[in-house]
Order: sequence, then structure tokens, then C-alpha cells
Amino acid sequence: MFPLLILAILLLSFQTKAQQQDGSVFERRISIDQKNQSLDLILEQISWQANVFFSYDATLINTQEKQTIEAKNISLYNVLNELFDTNKFSFSERENQIIISEKNDLVSEIPANDTVKIKYFFLTGKLVENKKGEPIKYASVSIFNKPIGTITNIDGEFLLKIHPKYIQDTVIISCMGYAQVMLPAYKLLDEDLFILTPVSIRIKEVQVTAITPSQLLRNIRNNLALNYSSNLKLLTAFYRETVRQDNNYINVSEAVIEILKSPYDNTSRSDLVRLLKARRSPDVQPFKWLNFKLQGGPFTITQLDVIKTMESFIDVKYQEMYDYEIDRVVWYNSHPVYVVKFHPVSSSFYPAFEGEMYVHRETFAVVHANYRISKAGLVKAREVMIMKKPPKVKAGPSYVQYTVSFQQYQGKWQLASAQASVKFKVRSKRDKLKSEFHSVSDLLITNIENTDLKRFTKDEKFTKQDIFVEKLGKFDEKYWENYNIIKPNEDLRKAFKNASVN
Repeated sequence: MFPLLILAILLLSFQTKAQQQDGSVFERRISIDQKNQSLDLILEQISWQANVFFSYDATLINTQEKQTIEAKNISLYNVLNELFDTNKFSFSERENQIIISEKNDLVSEIPANDTVKIKYFFLTGKLVENKKGEPIKYASVSIFNKPIGTITNIDGEFLLKIHPKYIQDTVIISCMGYAQVMLPAYKLLDEDLFILTPVSIRIKEVQVTAITPSQLLRNIRNNLALNYSSNLKLLTAFYRETVRQDNNYINVSEAVIEILKSPYDNTSRSDLVRLLKARRSPDVQPFKWLNFKLQGGPFTITQLDVIKTMESFIDVKYQEMYDYEIDRVVWYNSHPVYVVKFHPVSSSFYPAFEGEMYVHRETFAVVHANYRISKAGLVKAREVMIMKKPPKVKAGPSYVQYTVSFQQYQGKWQLASAQASVKFKVRSKRDKLKSEFHSVSDLLITNIENTDLKRFTKDEKFTKQDIFVEKLGKFDEKYWENYNIIKPNEDLRKAFKNASVN
């Protein structure tokens, strides 16, 4: 299946603000400098500064014990870790109340019928490159050995929401070509900037094995059963769809979806998609003359899983249609990967892609692919990608770029993220219209579970014929709760702010 985004160009007209709900009170930063002071007075100062209340059994804690603490702009969680023996005491949260209890008594402190939702930790930060300080976009930020994570936006910023039980776990920050960073999750509460160091591979550091592109492609196909799951999986994902006309954001639509991921060895069965929560922004700016609508949205972007769909540059049936070159070796999640470049040998082949694959050097798994429709293919794509347009309006794609990444979990490579970036030029002499529309669709997998579920009901399924923006609810600034999302970049936040003013 060719994963093209189908657009309906309509003579219609279509705002956004986005504000994340507050995370845990443990994230609140405080500054305190007390020497040889009683614990109760220290807690009283923290309570006032962080706007929280403490609850504890006075028979277990000696509040008159003298302590010294110095902290400047440090999270409440880490300050409490300095004041109390974490081997003996645990902290839990109920609204603005901090409960301090012995670890074996933690459950009994909170009533079984308590309806207060658990507050997740909202870990935020920015990744930059160590020499020039440039932001690192689309880097992975995840919990070690768990299918929980997010990616950075184009400004290098991230927001990772985790359950309190994972706050002591290890967070892994990784990006292609950079040294991996591993640190306890609670450390992210006090850090805002993370500097990554580029890593280059010297030939002597890698055991060089002579391999041709044909052999590499054969190894990819021969190891599919070992590298990718043969069981049904239920994936939770965040999907965002943005449209810009020239330099202005026009519309932003978002959803949390579930993907019923069929086994990779069953190529005849498509993945299924259903919406859990979805919203469409108010108009950031009105469309001028035209309105773009993307058909298929969340369903179509799942088709960017080049392994599941056996894309043409991997499929043996089309191998002769491409030229391949093993270009270099780079680091990916602390492993060397081959970078394989490819392009079509003839402009007559359609759809013809050009780009590069990143292939794990040890397992021959495709872990990342970055590819686009060639210039010759863009001319033919015009007929396929435009479903409907007004008369005497000329429209066609000028840029179609796809990206897909995989992550390793429980010994198998799983779909991690995908992006489709499409630009269309639209002209009408009659209406004196000359404009460019740019649509970006992002998919982020935020959780993976085994499942016995076989299908979604007909009413639940989101299909390739559905238009995403027509199925969305109203805007709600606290809509996402504890779901992981891709943090809006600075341009989006400005657009949201302008919309809220309007």
C-alpha cells in the first residue's frame, strides 16, 4: 500500500491554544537554606513555599531532629529525598497534600475507594548539541526497558509524563549519531538543559565485514521473523496533524489513538486504528480562499511502517527498480548501523522513492528510514494525492517526505514514531491566488501491550476514507491528562496564544 496523504481542497473556511495541565506537586521547585534547624520548621517553610500540606504519623518521625539543607531551585521530590531516609519512607500525593509514610504502610495511607486521580510526573527539558548549542529534534526520551516515551519537537524540547512508580527508573535519551545519555528519572526534575555529544565511528572500532547492498537487503528480509513481532500488539499513540498556509498555522488537530498492530509475518492483514480522545483547535488564522482536509489521517500514517507494508525499496519484487549504496556507519542507541542510500533507476517507476535506511549491523533490522517521492514522481503523485479541488484551481505536491523509526522492546523492534510532511502549491489566475500549504502529520507510540483483542468494532474503526477533522471534539486545555504527547514547538505555542487572545 502506498502511504500517500490524500487531500480534499474545498472552498470552505475553518484556532488553537494549548496548555498542559499541571503535573505532580513534587515537580514544584523550591529554594531553601537552613542550618541546624528542626525538621518541623523546615517542613513548614517548604509547605509555605511549595503551597502543599504534609501529613505523617508523628510517632514515626522525630520532627525536632536538627537538620541542615541547602537547595536552590530544586524539585520538592528531591528535597524530601535529602530530608528523609528513602529506604524507610515513601511519599505519595493527594491533591495538594503530601503523605509521608513508612514504605510498608504506604497503601494503607490512601483509602481504597479514593477517587482522586494519580498525578503523573511531567518531566520536561531541552536537548542541544554540545558544540554549537543547536537544538536536537526528534530525539527519543524513554523509560529504560519499558514502552513509555516521547520525542523532542523541532525546538529540541520534550515533555515526558510518567507514573510515580517509575520516578526511580532510568530514563534514556538517544538520537542518531549522538552518545546516549542515561540517568534516573528524578534527576530530570531539576535539569532543564541536556547536552548531547556527537559520536563518530572509526573504522578500527568496527569489525568490518565485506557486504554488498544485495546481501544486506537479503539479510533484512531473512531476519524479519527474528526482528519483528509475530503477535498481536495494542499500541497507544499520540497523533498530531497541522496545516500551514504560507507562513501561518491554519489548523491543529490532535488525538490519542489505539493501534491494533497485526503480526509482521501477516502482510495481508492491515493494522486497525480507533480514536480514544481527539480534539480540533479553533482557527489560528482563517484559510484564504481554500481549505485543506487530510483524508485517512491516523490510519494513513500507520502505513508508513515500511516493514509491515513491505515498502518497495525493501520488497524483493522491486529491488531491481532501485540503486543502493552502503554510505556509512553511525551510532543508533549505542549500536552501529549501516546507512543505506537508495534512489530509483528510472523515472517511469511509480511510486518511486529516494532516501536512506538505517540497518542494525548485528541483527539487520531496519531501525529508521527517511525517504521522499522523487521529483519525477511528484508529477505523477498529483493525480493520486488530490481527491477534490475547485474548478480552475491548479494544485500539486512540491514536496513529500516520510520518516519512520523503530524501538527495541522485549527483544523485538517495534514501531516508535512516524512523520509525513507534504507541501502543495496552489494557484488560481481567476482568484489571483498563489499559495503554499504545508501539512505535517506526526505519530508517536507511547505504550505497547500484548493483547488478545482480534478486532475493533465497525463503529470504532478509523478508516482511510475518514476525514480526521470531521470526527473531532471541542478544544479543552486539559484534554490530554496523563497521556504522553509531542510537546508543541515555539511557533505552535505562539499560534495557540494568539488564538486564545482572538
